[in-house]
Amino acid sequence: MGSRGCTSGRHGQAWPVTAYRRDELLRNGIGKGALEHRVRTGRLHRVLPAVYCTRPPTYEDRCSAVVAWKPKAVLSHDTAAWLWGLLVPEPEVVHATVPMFTSPRCPPGFRLHRRVVEPVVYRALLPVVTQEQCFVDVATTLDAEALERFVDHALSHRVRWRAVAELCDAARGMHGVAAVRRQLRTACPRTLSEAERQVARALSARHAGMEINAAVGKYYGDLVCRRARVIVEIDGREFHIDPHTFTRDRIRQNELVLDGWLVLRYSVARALAHTDEVADEILAVVRKRRKSRA
Repeated sequence: MGSRGCTSGRHGQAWPVTAYRRDELLRNGIGKGALEHRVRTGRLHRVLPAVYCTRPPTYEDRCSAVVAWKPKAVLSHDTAAWLWGLLVPEPEVVHATVPMFTSPRCPPGFRLHRRVVEPVVYRALLPVVTQEQCFVDVATTLDAEALERFVDHALSHRVRWRAVAELCDAARGMHGVAAVRRQLRTACPRTLSEAERQVARALSARHAGMEINAAVGKYYGDLVCRRARVIVEIDGREFHIDPHTFTRDRIRQNELVLDGWLVLRYSVARALAHTDEVADEILAVVRKRRKSRA
């Protein structure tokens, strides 16, 4: 059959090429009858029309298969975001974007979108949209809550806020841009837990954004308002279990209080179960402190 080698997977591991077009197999000396026999006996698996895989296809194999099926296809939306490491878990559907004149019809488990894609980059030797374009793409596939998590995570680790904003300016009018613009206005990157992220988002929605994981002297605060000198801490269970952590944290809090900071503490459980209540309480304290300090 021959081999086209292997590519580098999304995390750098070897990713063998296992998707082959029917004409490739025939050119390599496999007759039509032998090809059908291999399909019947499970040695080849039909993934897409005239595209076969040498093993039960994984998600990576399906990505390779759609590019083999539509040579001008570019992996996009949830698929590109997953390949870039911006989206977890693995999507159920393989998304690709094809030229405008291409039919979008495809089998279940695949979805084709139509538009002009520029620029095209490569991930694991497969054509994909840029990381910034992923923001606009997934804004059309994810619900509002999932999109919030995606934006906060991606801006925390991989993508610059300004780069996404510049793409939105250049792609004005594209479906998904308006949703991404709204997300950029309220994004809360660099949070270290889901509880922190939700509280930070709630404060941002109330136009009371606070610095996230900001340095305060030799310490860091989960959420910090310097003008009010308020620090908000979202505590996990370790602060109630580990004696060393508990003692060290009390020393830290005493030093901050003596330096004029007010430290508000909330458990992860309360922050997640009563996010709006927690955010309203923080906002009231911050406003009061700002007014008194003014």
